[in-house]
Amino acid sequence: MSKLYQKSALVFGEDTRSFLTVIRSLHRQGMLVDVVCFSNNSVALSSNCIRNAYGLNYQSMSPSEWNKAVTDILINNAYDLVIPCDERALFPLLDIKDAIQAETKFALPERKDLGPLFNKVDTRTTAQACDVPVASGEVLPSDKLDFETLAQQYGNPLVLKPTQSYEEEQLNKRQSVLIAKDADSVEKFKIENVDSDILVESYFAGYGIGVSVLATEGEVSAAFAHARVSEPESGGGSSYRKAIAIDPSMLYACQKFCMHMNYTGVAMFEFKYNPKTHDWILIEVNARFWGSLPLAVHAGVDFPALLVKSLLLGIKEPKLHYNLSAYARSFSADIYDIKKEFDQLNSASKFKAFSQLLKRLFSFTRLLTFNDKIDSFAWHDPKPFLNEAFDLIKDKLHGLPYIRTQRQSDRISQFKKSIASQPVENVLFVCYGNIMRSPFARALFEKKTAGTKLSHLNVDSFGFHQIENRNAKPACVDMAKTYDIDLTKHQSKWLPQSTASMPNTLILMFDMKNEYLLSSYYNDTTAISLADLVPERHGFYREIADPYGKSQEYLEHCYQLINDGVDNLIHLLEANIDV
Repeated sequence: MSKLYQKSALVFGEDTRSFLTVIRSLHRQGMLVDVVCFSNNSVALSSNCIRNAYGLNYQSMSPSEWNKAVTDILINNAYDLVIPCDERALFPLLDIKDAIQAETKFALPERKDLGPLFNKVDTRTTAQACDVPVASGEVLPSDKLDFETLAQQYGNPLVLKPTQSYEEEQLNKRQSVLIAKDADSVEKFKIENVDSDILVESYFAGYGIGVSVLATEGEVSAAFAHARVSEPESGGGSSYRKAIAIDPSMLYACQKFCMHMNYTGVAMFEFKYNPKTHDWILIEVNARFWGSLPLAVHAGVDFPALLVKSLLLGIKEPKLHYNLSAYARSFSADIYDIKKEFDQLNSASKFKAFSQLLKRLFSFTRLLTFNDKIDSFAWHDPKPFLNEAFDLIKDKLHGLPYIRTQRQSDRISQFKKSIASQPVENVLFVCYGNIMRSPFARALFEKKTAGTKLSHLNVDSFGFHQIENRNAKPACVDMAKTYDIDLTKHQSKWLPQSTASMPNTLILMFDMKNEYLLSSYYNDTTAISLADLVPERHGFYREIADPYGKSQEYLEHCYQLINDGVDNLIHLLEANIDV
C-alpha cells in the first residue's frame, strides 16, 4: 500500500489540463482529493477522483471574501498538502499560509522567488544574470506604445507582454500577450492595458518548446520537454503538443535558473527555438503546474506524484527518460483551432485550406497507437471528456435556426414558471461593464413602470466588470436622452454574489458572455436574457450585443431592442400579477 494512502490534498484550479491531471495523479497515489474550483461549469468537476468540491471565484466574490472562505476550509480540514494550479490561487495562498500557521504543506514558491518566476521583466533580468538568451526589448508605459516607432527599432511584428498574467488586485482578469502586426492592434491593446507597464520585445521566429522541471533546493531531479505541434499565430497556449528529447543547453539553462534562486518546486520554462539557425531564447517561466502537464504524465513523467513524494515523504526520484513518441491534445481547443486555421487559409487558398484540414484531422488516427492522448480523457474517469464533448456539440447545435428558436421558447416558458412560482421583488439588469446597456435598461424599466402595479419593484443595474464608479459612455448619455432618460449621474457597480442571490430576484442579462459569466461564477440565480424577450417582429436575436466601440447606428439599434425587450418584460410581469 502506498505511503500516501488516505493522505489528503486540496487542489485549486478549473481546467482539464493541469487541474484535472493533478487531481487524477494524486488519486492514483491513494490520496483523498478535495478541490476549490473557479468555475461552476468546469467539466473537471465531474471527475470521480474528487471527494469534495468548493466553488469559489474572484468574479462573484471580493478578494477578502475569497480569502476568508479558503481560510475556513483549511482550518476545518487537516489537509496534508495544498496545490494551486494557477496564479489566481497562488498569490493569495501565500498570505493565507502565513496567517493560519498550519502544519499543512503548501506547494508554493517562496516570496523572494515571485518576481523571477512570475514577473516577465524580472524573468528577463534573472535570465540575463544566468547568461540565458532572451529577446531584445524594453519596458514602456502603455500610453507610450507607438507601433511605427517601435517597429523601426524591434521589427514587425512586435511582441507586447503585460508584466504579469494576473495582477494580485484583479485576479478575475487574465492579461494576454499580443503579437502586433499593425497600429490598430496596438491601440486596442493600449485600451485593454491602460496605466500598465508593458514589456516590448522583438519577434523571434521559430516554434515553442517547453522544458518542465522539478527542482529541490536548486537541483533539477526530473525534466521533460515538449514542442508545439500546432501554435496559434496570435500567441497563447498550444492545443496539440508532442514529447521531444531534451536539448542539453536548454536543460542547463533551467538548471542555472533554479540554482540562482535555490528553487524548490515545479516549473515550466518556455523557450522559442529557430530550427534554421538552431538559436533559442527563453520566453517565460510558469512556476506552477502548466497546461501541457497531461502530455508529461502520459509520456511517463508524473510531476504531481513526484512533487507529492518529495514534499510529504522526502523522496527524490530522478526522472529524465520518457516516451518520445507521446502526443497530447486539448480536445475542444484543438477542434476550435482546426476550424480557425481552416477559415484563415480558405480565404486565400481553398486547396491549401482543405489539405491542411485533412492533415489535422488525420492526426486523430494517432490515438489508435495509444501514444496520442486527449487531455481530458481517462478510461477510469470518463465523465470529464464526455462532458467536454457534449458541451462542444451543444455549443454548435445552439447556432442552428430550429434549435435556437426552440431554446428561446423553452427559456421563456421556464421564465414564466419561475416568476409564477415566487413573487419578483428585485429586478436587476446586468451587462459586462454597466456603462452602456444595463443602466439604460434599468432607467427605461423604471420610467415605464412608474405609477403602475410594478412600481413597487426594486430595480437596479450592475456589471461583471469589477472596476466600479465609471460613468456611462457619452454616446449612451446622448442616445438615452432620445428616450427622455438621464444617465449623466450614472456610476457603474460590480455584481457580487450576495446581490445576485437575494430572494425573489430576477436578473436580466444581454448576451452570451453575460450568460457564461453568470452560470460559471454565480449560484442560486433566476435569470433570462433580454434578447429572448425581443418581439418576433425584429427577428431572432441570440443576444443584444455590446455596442462598446461600435457605430452610432449600432447603438441606436441596440437601444431599440432593449426598449422593445423591456416592453415585453413588463407585459409578462404584469400578466403574472393578474393571474
